Amino acid sequence: TGMPVRMIGINKDITKRKRASQERELIIDDMVQRNTALEQFAYIISHNLRAPIANIIGATDSLTEGDLDDEDRDMLTRGINESVIKLDNIVKDLNYILEVKGEKYDHIEAIQFADLVNDIKDSITDIISINNVLISYDFSAVSGISTLKPYAYSIFYNLITNSIKYRQQNVPCVIRIRSEQVGNKIILFFTDNGTGINISKHGENIFGLYKRFHTSVAGKGMGLFMVKTQVEKLGGKISVKSIENEETEFKIIFEQ
Repeated sequence: TGMPVRMIGINKDITKRKRASQERELIIDDMVQRNTALEQFAYIISHNLRAPIANIIGATDSLTEGDLDDEDRDMLTRGINESVIKLDNIVKDLNYILEVKGEKYDHIEAIQFADLVNDIKDSITDIISINNVLISYDFSAVSGISTLKPYAYSIFYNLITNSIKYRQQNVPCVIRIRSEQVGNKIILFFTDNGTGINISKHGENIFGLYKRFHTSVAGKGMGLFMVKTQVEKLGGKISVKSIENEETEFKIIFEQ
């Protein structure tokens, strides 16, 4: 008669397939991050380490010539000493980075964002007072998170002190920190009215090691690199947008 007499259905559980796909994406993401880290270290070896080593080689070659007066010898000796100190500082920086990347904390604890900010404000009271800094926060959307407190403190500390370091000299430094909840994501915003960064020019290098964009301010270019490293160690992501001499905003996303 053409009428169906029975219906056959197939029910397939794709949970395992979805889980495997998610795990594969995590592995790929981890490999990309590790490859980026290796590229950073290759850059340091080929550039930052090479410069002081080349200076030492050049100075020692000149010292062996034997026809130098005392003034030239003193100048070359000072140059060697300065290069050795620079080389030692680079090695210390690399060692610190490796320690952070290799640390395995297992003490997850509940932290309050307001407590972090207040602790940091207490630790830099003089800097805040001298530089006329105003730090405000609004954590009404999300008050805290369960995470590794040492990393969270370091992230907050570096972003706050970075805003102070790169403040505009002719206006009060204003730093605003707030939280948002979007689905299963906790989002933190760090905003300031400092000198800002030329995103179109430096966007790809903002979180790079030894990358500096304001030579008038002392620094080594490690702060934002370490912030990104620690954010990623906590499973998060960080991005930035900036308008020079108006506003800079760092955005950190953690998935619960």
